[in-house]
Amino acid sequence: MSDIKSSLDKIKNIPKDPIIHHTKGTLFEKIGKIDNAIKQYKIAAEYDYAKSQYALANIYYDKRKYSEAEEWYSRAYKNGIIDAAFDIGNMYFNIDAYEHCLYWYEKAAKEGHLKAQNNLGVSYFKLKNYKKSEKWLIEASDSNLPIACFNLGILYTALKDEESAFRYYKKGSIMLEENCKYNLAIINQNNKEEKDAISLYKYLHKIGNEKGCFNIGLIMEKNNNIDEAERYYKKSADKGHTKSQYRLAYIYDKRENYEDAIEYYKKACDKDHIHSKFRLGNLYNKENEIEKAKEYYTMCVESGMVEAKNNLAGLYFEEENYEQAKTYYMQAIENGCRESFENLGDLYYKLGDKENALSFYLRQSDSVGCQIKIGNIYEEFENYDEAIIWYKKASESGDSNSSYKIAQIYMDLGNNEQAKKYFEIAKNKNNINAYIYLGKIYFDEGKYEESKRYFEIPANDANTYSEHMLGLIYDIHYKEYDNAKYWYEKSRSKKCIESIYNLGLLNLRLKEYNEAEKYFKEGLELKDSRCEYMLAWLYYKKSIDMYSSLADNDYEDSKDILSKMPNLNIDLHKSLIAKFKLEEIINEDDEYVPIYILQINEDIDSMFEDSITDMIIDK
Repeated sequence: MSDIKSSLDKIKNIPKDPIIHHTKGTLFEKIGKIDNAIKQYKIAAEYDYAKSQYALANIYYDKRKYSEAEEWYSRAYKNGIIDAAFDIGNMYFNIDAYEHCLYWYEKAAKEGHLKAQNNLGVSYFKLKNYKKSEKWLIEASDSNLPIACFNLGILYTALKDEESAFRYYKKGSIMLEENCKYNLAIINQNNKEEKDAISLYKYLHKIGNEKGCFNIGLIMEKNNNIDEAERYYKKSADKGHTKSQYRLAYIYDKRENYEDAIEYYKKACDKDHIHSKFRLGNLYNKENEIEKAKEYYTMCVESGMVEAKNNLAGLYFEEENYEQAKTYYMQAIENGCRESFENLGDLYYKLGDKENALSFYLRQSDSVGCQIKIGNIYEEFENYDEAIIWYKKASESGDSNSSYKIAQIYMDLGNNEQAKKYFEIAKNKNNINAYIYLGKIYFDEGKYEESKRYFEIPANDANTYSEHMLGLIYDIHYKEYDNAKYWYEKSRSKKCIESIYNLGLLNLRLKEYNEAEKYFKEGLELKDSRCEYMLAWLYYKKSIDMYSSLADNDYEDSKDILSKMPNLNIDLHKSLIAKFKLEEIINEDDEYVPIYILQINEDIDSMFEDSITDMIIDK
């Protein structure tokens, strides 16, 4: 700064000379004294010193004083500065005065000004004079101006001459023109030449082209190469590209990296990206930050997003603010949200209004969830014919529990054949209780082979009742006592009193009295009267045997006592059947909780950034 001041002091008293005044102006401009610079430039400009005229024009342009700028650019051009004509052309172009900019661009273009030639071509394109546009753009392109190659690509695309467009994009790409590389990548991608497209996108990623980074990120995401997608999205996201911020946040969200997901969703939200707001609402909902979830859902609702209306209603439903929930569910229904029919049905059901609940379920009757709930209500109304109809619909849609419920209704109605049919369907969908029911039905029918086959599945899954029944089948039907003991022991370990009793009885039949005594004692400890009775009988039998031995030896009055002891007839083959017991299955589908819409229908292919279609002027 001191050097500049010193230079100014030295030239203060030098005679008036435009070069000297221009030098002073340059020095004042460098130190930010623009008014002083204008004064000096004007003195020099009045001597028709072109450089000062051009400097004045630039200052007035920066000050947005366009009339003064045009005046001085015009004078500078008359005094030989070709760039001044180019700059006036740009001024008119920027206000869409294409007819006026043609005059000035052409003056510079005819002097060989490449940028003016390009901009003249762009202006003619704007005025739909494609022949003249082509003439000037080719002239600039032939002189290897990269941006002219790009603009020729745009021109030929508009004229449906894809081959020429490709040729000029290729030429500009070789000269490293960024926009040519981008549009060329789009062409390759549309032609299914993904390898070539990726190569170009990688270059664009390297130089930080936001659209190029996004598109290659999306290709990687589509190909399930998520780590690479993240890398490409991150570069453009950090430069402010909204869609990149959204997709990057979505990747973090799926990985449950919620801190980073929130950061990038919020960045996209700041630019009013509605899907980011919705997913952020879902994330906060999942994390139980309900007020924040409400905030973002509300933003989406204000933008008319149907799914957000359903989800906001769900939050009010869970808070038992039923009037607000009804309001938003009804809005969502009016906008075509099918999930809200079931949700509103659930709300009325929870309020005990089954008739209204039924009416909403019936309006969404192609939904499996609604079919089940319609069946439930009709069953509660004891309208079993209608219940069966709706459970059958749900069963045909793949719900095993509905098949099971139909079978149960038929069982209660005494229709075992229909019950078996639907238990079979439920069994084929791995409903464990269907196996148990089928085992019981076939056992009651005396079809022990079929019964055994069905009991084996739940027995191997540690179902106590089935273990006992397998033991019983091996005991009374097959007489395979080792297998009987094996299964009885399993259920005995879970204190199944019938298994304990049957083990005692089996050992009596096998004349293993000490083992029998052990099991009956165990039953007695569990306060079972049947085991207590059998233990007493066993001791009584032992007493008879002992008195019989004494009587054989004429010991005292043993014969007399023996003759008075009654003979107790016990049926050692009367084994016990355990109490019928099913597996307790928690069926989450029966819980009346709101259905939240977590996914949005998004067409990944439609997300790609498209080709650039506007020509670009050179500044």
